[in-house]
Amino acid sequence: MIRKEGTTMPFIDLDTGIRMHYRDTGAGKPILFVPGLTANVDTWNYAVLALHDRYRCVCVDLRGHGDSDKPCSDYTYDEMCGDVRAFLRALDLRDVTFVGWSMGAGVGLKYVADFNSDGRVTKLVMVGAATPRFKQTETEPFGMDEATAQASLEALRVALPETMAAFGGLNFHRTDMEATKNWFLSLWLKTPAYVAYKYFKTLLDEDLRDKLPKVNLPTIMLHGRDDKVCHPGWVEYMLPRIPGSRIVWFENSGHALMVEEPDKFAQELAAFVG
Repeated sequence: MIRKEGTTMPFIDLDTGIRMHYRDTGAGKPILFVPGLTANVDTWNYAVLALHDRYRCVCVDLRGHGDSDKPCSDYTYDEMCGDVRAFLRALDLRDVTFVGWSMGAGVGLKYVADFNSDGRVTKLVMVGAATPRFKQTETEPFGMDEATAQASLEALRVALPETMAAFGGLNFHRTDMEATKNWFLSLWLKTPAYVAYKYFKTLLDEDLRDKLPKVNLPTIMLHGRDDKVCHPGWVEYMLPRIPGSRIVWFENSGHALMVEEPDKFAQELAAFVG
């Protein structure tokens, strides 16, 4: 595969059997941007705008999302990580900073712990992390309770647009972003119900707490202080369990901090990537 500097190549056939959509912009150290549940490459528009003159910004649509293939598969973290590994190898990306938002942060955590044997990923950035758990546990009362989780899962099954519209309102701290909410909703609704349902079930069932000690590379967590989707308590839980990690709080953001405070997001990311 030949890539000319500064161009984008929209699709690639992976050896995992799917055709993945991506954007590849700029030159320099590579940053891999992985969006969250039902989101796609456009999630990172502001970050790419700010960073593409210094870094190679590679944004992917995970399977089932955006313009990537949407097979009848299980939509597990293992599948997502397998696709990412195949993608990095196909483009021969090395010294990669993995930036994952929400569920994408969970993909990053799982990838670094279990799929990074070739060492292509060298830094991890978890943005509004929906990990290591999304639901509450008996000992950690953070996140979604069981009753709300099951009700949300059922709502995705029978009323996807209404459910995603309600979810959209939880993403933002700022009250002046109605157009952005509508834009996000248009991105999310490119994900069909059978995919959204399976992914959300994966998010509810997955427990990555045992992966935290296996993260052995520089890690930073960027989190909105007013995040109503992914409870900040889980980020504070991870801090002492990932050696050398640190948290940067976004005081004027909710879950979508990369669009609520885009300048700060780009500055923190650039400082971390180096």
